[in-house]
Amino acid sequence: MKHGYFDNESREYVVDNVDTPAPWTNYIGVKDMCAVLSQTAGGYVFYKSPQNHRITRFRPNSPIDMPGHFVYIRDDETGEYWTASKHPVAKGDAEYSCRHGLSYSKFKSERGGIETEQKVFIPVEDPVEIWDVSIKNNGGAPRKLSVYSYLEFSYHFIDMDNQNFQMSLYASGSKFKDNAIECELFYEGASQWFAGNFEPDGFDALRDRFMGPYRDEKNPIAVELGKCSQSYEKGGNHCGVLQKKVELAPGESTRLIFMLGEGKIEGSREIRDKYSDFKNVDQAFEDLRLFWDKKLSQLQVKTPNEGMNTSLNIWNLYQAEVNILFSRFASFIEVGGRTGLGYRDTSQDAMTVIHTNPQKCRQRIIELLRGLTNAGYGLHLFQPEWFDPEAKQNEFKSPTIVPDTRKEAVVHGIKDACSDDALWLVGTIAEYVKETGESGLLDEIVTYADGGEGTVYEHLKKILDFSAEQVGSDGICKGLRADWNDCLNLGGGESALVSFLHYWALGNFLELADHFGKSPEDIKKYLEIKERVRKACDDKLWDGEWYLRGFAASGKKIGSSADEEGRVHIESNAWAVLSGIAQGEKAQKALDSVDKYLYTPYGLMINSPSYTKVNDEIGFVTRVYPGVKENGAVFSHTNPWVWCAEALAGNGERAMRYYNSLLPVNQNDMIETRRAEPYSYCQFIMGKDHTAFGRANHPFMTGSGGWAYFAATHYILGIKPGYSELEIDPCIPPSWESFEASRKWRGATYNIKVENPKRVSKGVKELYVDGSKAESVPVFQDGTIHTVLAVLG
Repeated sequence: MKHGYFDNESREYVVDNVDTPAPWTNYIGVKDMCAVLSQTAGGYVFYKSPQNHRITRFRPNSPIDMPGHFVYIRDDETGEYWTASKHPVAKGDAEYSCRHGLSYSKFKSERGGIETEQKVFIPVEDPVEIWDVSIKNNGGAPRKLSVYSYLEFSYHFIDMDNQNFQMSLYASGSKFKDNAIECELFYEGASQWFAGNFEPDGFDALRDRFMGPYRDEKNPIAVELGKCSQSYEKGGNHCGVLQKKVELAPGESTRLIFMLGEGKIEGSREIRDKYSDFKNVDQAFEDLRLFWDKKLSQLQVKTPNEGMNTSLNIWNLYQAEVNILFSRFASFIEVGGRTGLGYRDTSQDAMTVIHTNPQKCRQRIIELLRGLTNAGYGLHLFQPEWFDPEAKQNEFKSPTIVPDTRKEAVVHGIKDACSDDALWLVGTIAEYVKETGESGLLDEIVTYADGGEGTVYEHLKKILDFSAEQVGSDGICKGLRADWNDCLNLGGGESALVSFLHYWALGNFLELADHFGKSPEDIKKYLEIKERVRKACDDKLWDGEWYLRGFAASGKKIGSSADEEGRVHIESNAWAVLSGIAQGEKAQKALDSVDKYLYTPYGLMINSPSYTKVNDEIGFVTRVYPGVKENGAVFSHTNPWVWCAEALAGNGERAMRYYNSLLPVNQNDMIETRRAEPYSYCQFIMGKDHTAFGRANHPFMTGSGGWAYFAATHYILGIKPGYSELEIDPCIPPSWESFEASRKWRGATYNIKVENPKRVSKGVKELYVDGSKAESVPVFQDGTIHTVLAVLG
């Protein structure tokens, strides 16, 4: 079963059967304002913070995704009404569709000869959500219609939206002035406004007056009666309803613009005037298209794998960008209770899209460095403004919600530190300098979370030193509160994954230090640490056919052939190879074990067999249902690590098999199993030990998006920026005759072709740059265009 198709020319996913098994979401906005909307226009919008600055309200974990950003159409002659999107008012004789594009969505309905399209987007430069509504009369008779907008305003704070209504209900007020509605958050002195490019024929700013008692969005009394009540007051629940009457002759159409903005009505006139002009609306939408044109043009590929082309050229990069833009806490799943930056999550996200968003990745790197302690561990979850000297502190003092942002309160100790968090940042900074050439970043002075300051280079050394100090009796890094797998706590034991990550981070640091001529004493010191890590891993972690996952505090081996449950774990075996510790026969055996025990048609499981017996010595993972999340599911984030490992080992066929098994595009025709969006990687897919094997869960906000893009482009296609050259080292299926890519790097364009006449997987036999044989691909002058031919053999 499928519910839509990929329109690659328009860069849209077309949902032509909107009755999807779950909400299929999209992200609207590219800067401070963002909306998360489903294929039926359900969802919400926020400004900067989805936790503390919601603009519209959303009721999560509900059978129907509501409220949303809705447009009602009423036939004023018959009294019948429906919506541009299928919800909230679904009519059986109407046709509905949705087109999700890059930072916009279009909702379309056709009923009784009336065709309606609601296009929702946020301009690149202005914090205003625009609903561009077109209505056409395709019938043979004149029509008298009324159009109503609807959104429900939030109290800004998630906690205020969902609890303590004896305060919340009196925290905001509404008014109507200058043909616009304003919702004022009186306690904090903030406001939002909602307006149109027309003079309304009616309005409602009170939700309960628009809805009527014991009604909801499906049957609002104002639409049913065809008349708003011009309601507003101080206190209560507020909404944005503007009514406009239109008359359409046969074949005639009309266009209305609705606008949702930040601030007071008095300050909105300039932006309202701007977007009341259709030319400016059209230009803003064109600017949004050009915004994504520029990003996508940084790397375009043409391979024999059409699913890979669709994903890498459009949707995979889009998902990775959404994560670096909005972090992980804005979705239909993450709907409050957590906010800010996750240290490990953001570190990895910032590594994957440097070529398309260097400014945002650099911003994230600095924010993460500020969230590092002098001891060398990162704050697992923090608000970047806590440590930003230029950030304006929130002066709102809620009488019931009192966040404590004093440094001594938010800088946690080592007992709450995760052992892997900061190690990811070392590789990210190395990738940033390789991509941009900005070596000056290493000497930039950045503060520490708990006081003091140091260069970026000094921050890196503290990260490496912390992991070198935090080792157990076997010489393996301690797991501390947890490593990457939050549920594998090890009770204070040792983590194989973290030691492999430490080795990888050391390798990145040493390459960087050597290239830029850093202290010989530093290079000597960290080479010795690196060798110590290698020896400990080699001596203690090999189990005969695969690598252990670690040791519990008691010394018990985790992930051993002697275990009945959790015998093989993906993280340690992938990173043993990816880090460079596992070589030759051990590397091949480890990867063979991953294939034998963890492969499924939907991707690689995180461990097998699933845990069924509670064992707190191993961790919370043993209390998770078998086949779910960290216990035997296909945890998507870990899969690309294996693609990288297989590519390093030269196993192109297997790397591509794994890539194809997880690729969302390939599951477009099996939605009865997948359920989730086929244009987004999901956090996890139910494993074979669960009755819903193959069901994908939690789209968009997952590190699997960035890692899938990074692994496919850097390792499978093998296009890797270096400090002074662009490396071309693919690992592809032997069946591929060739592939092409256009890559922009440091301002120059590299048109790359890889030929495979000998039908091998790996190994560049000959390299040509601009028609001449070459040993490497150098950095070229900004604005120049060059051809690269790599011949495998």
